[in-house]
Amino acid sequence: MRYISWARRFGRDSRGSIALKAALILPAVLMMGAGAFDLTQVQASKVRLQDIADSAALAAANDLSLATDGSNAKERARAYVDAQLGEWGDHAPTVAPTYEVVEIDGQRAIQVRLEGHRPSFFASLLPPGGWHFNARSTATTMGMVPLCVLVTGDTGTRVLHLQDSGRMNAPACLVHSNRDIVVDGGSITAAAAQAVTSASGFISPTAGTGAASIADPFANLDLGRQHNLLCSVADLLRPVIVNSGTHYIDPGKHCGGIWASGTARIVLRTGDHFFLGGHLIISQNARLEGQDVALFFDRASRFEFKDRALVNLDGRKSGQFAGLVVGGTRDNTQDFIISADHVEALLGVIYVPSARLVVQGSADIARDSAWTVIVAKAVKMQGSPSLFINANYDASGVPVPDGVGPRTGGSRLID
Repeated sequence: MRYISWARRFGRDSRGSIALKAALILPAVLMMGAGAFDLTQVQASKVRLQDIADSAALAAANDLSLATDGSNAKERARAYVDAQLGEWGDHAPTVAPTYEVVEIDGQRAIQVRLEGHRPSFFASLLPPGGWHFNARSTATTMGMVPLCVLVTGDTGTRVLHLQDSGRMNAPACLVHSNRDIVVDGGSITAAAAQAVTSASGFISPTAGTGAASIADPFANLDLGRQHNLLCSVADLLRPVIVNSGTHYIDPGKHCGGIWASGTARIVLRTGDHFFLGGHLIISQNARLEGQDVALFFDRASRFEFKDRALVNLDGRKSGQFAGLVVGGTRDNTQDFIISADHVEALLGVIYVPSARLVVQGSADIARDSAWTVIVAKAVKMQGSPSLFINANYDASGVPVPDGVGPRTGGSRLID
């Protein structure tokens, strides 16, 4: 009985209970605190690892087009990850990265996978083997709509103007005006159309307005003044005038211009052709042909293709003017006129920075060109022509100059 009574008194005795309870609870509290701290560190590592994967993929995506096997993109991603892990310091987890170029919905992308490991609390006993986590990110380039018509005039009205029933067909690229677009008749069909001020008429899809101006991409291009080409008065008074036969024209200066009519055939040999003080007029049933050529017109010159004339011109494949097919000097403010029935190909950039391109008549224009780009101060269409602005940039040996055609707008994450 004495033992039972002592046990009851011991159970009711509260002296020293706090210390006892503390001794029992404190280890658990410390363990929970250490575990929470461990989890916080692991979560921070996971977030940082994902940030590194995202940034590496975005940085590498811009290099996807530099090599067919994607080696440039993978190397860019590897270099970025290595640099970030090096800056992480002593607390960086052990990371096993992999880099792969993949196809997602037909789109090329770079995928970065990072597998991380950190030791866990109690010498990796909880959880067993430590913490394992991973990060994955996939990025691709953001393809922007190719730029194929750029009207640079930024004053006045109707700088891009369609009248009557003319049609501008640019289904795979962008039509942009630094001023306005006015379609009084006919239509513009494009992948996208936009104007800085206003747009009216039938434009499909509906044109955007309030767009930012696009600077002349060739503003720094020397259009031939450095050649110091001069013509004597006598040369200017002796233009080439033909109405039959085939005539091969060497590159260089053409004083007084070239006038071809009847059944004459003009073949421009490869190179740069400078028209000084006279026009290039192709009329009636005459033909104008040229491969790997660029035609430039000074302030007193212009071209006019009219009647039933046939025109096939492919732009320069190399050299200073690679990609250009027709150009006007910066002081040339004339109208360059296309109204012929058989202008089959104008492959390259038509660049008349201070002039107006006028498309007239009732026929298809440039339908057979793999690609065409127009950069002009103003563009006017009247009558019922159909102007085709194709965008098959890989189907020709004529390179597309920087600033027009295909464009990239950085990269984006897709996974």
